[in-house]
Amino acid sequence: MLLLPLPVPYFDHNATAPLHPAARAAWLEAADRFWANPSSLYGQATAARDLLADSRERLADLLGCNDPDRIVFTSGATAANNLLARYLGRAARSDALALVSPLEHPAVDVSIRAAFPGRVVETAVDGEGRVDPEELSRVIDAHGEARVASVSIMSASNESGVLQPWQAIASLCRDRHIPFHTDAVQWLGKLPASGLAACDWVTGSGHKFGGPRGVGFLVVPAHARFRGDLGGPQEQGQHAGTENLPGIAGMVAALEAGERSLVDIAIRGAALRDAAIDLLRERLPVGRVVSGNAERLWNTLAILVPGADSRKLVAALDRAGIEASTGSACSSGAASAARVVAAIAPILGLAPGTPAGMVRFSAGPDTTAADWQAAIHALAEAVSVSAGPARPPRVDLR
Repeated sequence: MLLLPLPVPYFDHNATAPLHPAARAAWLEAADRFWANPSSLYGQATAARDLLADSRERLADLLGCNDPDRIVFTSGATAANNLLARYLGRAARSDALALVSPLEHPAVDVSIRAAFPGRVVETAVDGEGRVDPEELSRVIDAHGEARVASVSIMSASNESGVLQPWQAIASLCRDRHIPFHTDAVQWLGKLPASGLAACDWVTGSGHKFGGPRGVGFLVVPAHARFRGDLGGPQEQGQHAGTENLPGIAGMVAALEAGERSLVDIAIRGAALRDAAIDLLRERLPVGRVVSGNAERLWNTLAILVPGADSRKLVAALDRAGIEASTGSACSSGAASAARVVAAIAPILGLAPGTPAGMVRFSAGPDTTAADWQAAIHALAEAVSVSAGPARPPRVDLR
């Protein structure tokens, strides 16, 4: 439950979630009582260091990680992804390849490409935006297992909400002795965190599930000789810089609080989302649910509208009092939507270059049925208005 009701229906939780009351309380306590630098040697610092260690252990427990020292706290998932990419690039041989999916968040895609210039291979996805482990295995065989330095596949898509078979991919990579990284930013807080530590590398961000902004983490392989930034000895020498202790405490508290009610929220949220899809079919038959036939996050509904402009649709929704997005908040909205459309367009029957707008609704635990109904009605009205009196023929992409 939120501190205060949101003023309008808010459908951009995949970009950032409102601060959870448990996170706020933990942040305030840490800022007030544990303000000392954890790296110092006096009593106040010892208390701060104890809280840091406790937070690390609690997060490790949530992730199913037996060794808390695998947890490296960062300023967010982007910082964690950059830290990881730089390390992988330095550690790999000069002709090594990195495998990524074509739908990775820019924080992963851009940083991996910078670390492996000209040596990034994209894995194929099916019409629902999923990576097939068997196809991934064939890609590895085609390039030679010894040349593959890493595989990065997100756990859940920030755009469509589609769930990737990261457990099977982690097992595949483990059998082939290839480091596997999953960007768990959207998975965390929406689905159980336990088991993620089975991946070699995991990145997460606190503000996506009700924690404070400016804090995240990287899970490193067990017994890894990982050395990240140069500077101080913080985070076991793996990430230099004084830890954001209030942020860390708030992030862990938010994830713990969310895990306690995760199942009930997911069941309720999926039912509300599916009811919204039924309404969408009535009000906007031309709309296509992205990854609609795949298992996906309970809170996410991405809709393609042929002939529409993503930004104009979002602007119209905003005028109607609905806060939604075109997709990733960390890249151009148009570019973000375009990547999704390009990846799945052939399956949808869209010719290359066919214009199609995408709107992403990402709900939260307090989103109501009335909020969803208002969002779908507003989208249908926006499409109707943008079409004008000479509305083009409808093309049902479903």
